[in-house]
Amino acid sequence: MERFADPVVRLRVGSRLVLWHRQTGRHLALSPETLGEVERWTPGLEPPPDLRAVARRLDELHLLRESEAPDLSALIPVRSRTVLVLPDVPSLWLPLPTVRTSGGFAYAERGLAAAELALWRACNGARTVAQVAQQASCSLRRALDFFAELTDPEVQALQLRDRPLRRRDPSLSRLVAPDRPPAPRPAHLRGRQGETTLQHYHRHAITDGESHFDDRETTVAHAFAVPHPALGGERFGWRLHAALEDRGLLPGDDAPVLEIGPGTGELGEAFLERAAERGLPAGELIRLDSSPELLATQRRRLPGTRELLGRATAIPLPAESVGLVICNEVMADLSAVPYDPEEGRPEGPAAEVAERLERYGLDRFEGRALYNLGAWQLVEELARVLRPGGTAYLSEFGALDEVPRETTQLDHPEVSIHFGHLRAIARARGLEAQVIPLAELLGFDLRATWLARHSYDALRAAVRASRGSLKARAWTPETLPSPIAVEGLDWVPLTEAGAGPVVTRFQALLLRK
Repeated sequence: MERFADPVVRLRVGSRLVLWHRQTGRHLALSPETLGEVERWTPGLEPPPDLRAVARRLDELHLLRESEAPDLSALIPVRSRTVLVLPDVPSLWLPLPTVRTSGGFAYAERGLAAAELALWRACNGARTVAQVAQQASCSLRRALDFFAELTDPEVQALQLRDRPLRRRDPSLSRLVAPDRPPAPRPAHLRGRQGETTLQHYHRHAITDGESHFDDRETTVAHAFAVPHPALGGERFGWRLHAALEDRGLLPGDDAPVLEIGPGTGELGEAFLERAAERGLPAGELIRLDSSPELLATQRRRLPGTRELLGRATAIPLPAESVGLVICNEVMADLSAVPYDPEEGRPEGPAAEVAERLERYGLDRFEGRALYNLGAWQLVEELARVLRPGGTAYLSEFGALDEVPRETTQLDHPEVSIHFGHLRAIARARGLEAQVIPLAELLGFDLRATWLARHSYDALRAAVRASRGSLKARAWTPETLPSPIAVEGLDWVPLTEAGAGPVVTRFQALLLRK
């Protein structure tokens, strides 16, 4: 005997099974083991003790065959926060739960009749379906037909609930969907021992410097390159200059400043602008990048500065020649090497990892793990090129003691940083070193809000469909450009996903020679 109500379908999502009520959009994820227990539970009998909480939830969601069928007209339609409305068209822009790539969900436009737009707008999280229909001057049948399409598991734009929405429900910002698949990894992104290597990527795959950090790898610095309330209305590079000044880490004279991996040049531009406004010394800015395309982009923004095509692990400058180094969100791109200390005699990059583990007395990870060899080599290079009294700022995602992990959603591998290892190497090379959360260093107000990632993705898809573009910035209601009229944008704290990375995942390493 089928155990579940007729409108219920089963979806497999990863290792779990989801029971989905087509008429309400309500659902419950269960492990295969728990689902088996539910199916063995005889209708009409009390559930086993360890199944009572699940059974109660199944009944509340009208998922069991013996559950009372819901009166749909008395339920409350609650809109998903992943959906946007373009009222001038009018249409809905919806993510497609079953079409997911490493870059995120695909989006589709669903045209709206005037009555459907009125129904959507009348859903306020408190009115029942019958009340919504009345508010929209629409028949109950028309409302139920429209909502039935939106509660389908292949749409997931609406839920019909028994109670009003009283607080922010995270399920309204998520989709029941397959796991995000990893991006493909061309062979040139790894060496013979599986180590990450991005020289070819930086030289040949970056072909549009102006759009690269909007479309392919947004950084915190790029997202906050525009003034934002979280930084007191300042830009990232401006605030970085202020933070280094407050800590006495700026050169006291016109010593050269080396920026490694300057991106589009926006950070350096804001950095120099604040130095000029403050009347502080600003030596020659040297831009080091391994991407010819990005160097050209920086050149257009920062004419008159010096550029070097080269690698962060072999800086083409003399010893003790630089007063300050800025290296923002570069280290994850440097080579990370898989290594197991229990394996046989290492060779190549693994041998370099083994040698440094021994030389610096670094903690070893259990089993085969990634080690940030490229970031270690960068710190060694900084100890060489910094002049006495010189300082450096390096930031990246990672932590003091987490095992490095590779990201999978980008079109190239980036690996998180073990900052405890970097600090130990810096101190062993005669540098003062401290690790500070980036949000603390720059004084981010984490209560400030920005456009939620799902709203940004939906809006970007809609803007692209009209042949426009939307930059990956930390947009606020006051700064978001309005190329099209849109309703339903979701604004979330900086601790939740937005157009750029979540800043609380990042650390800063401060060095002084």
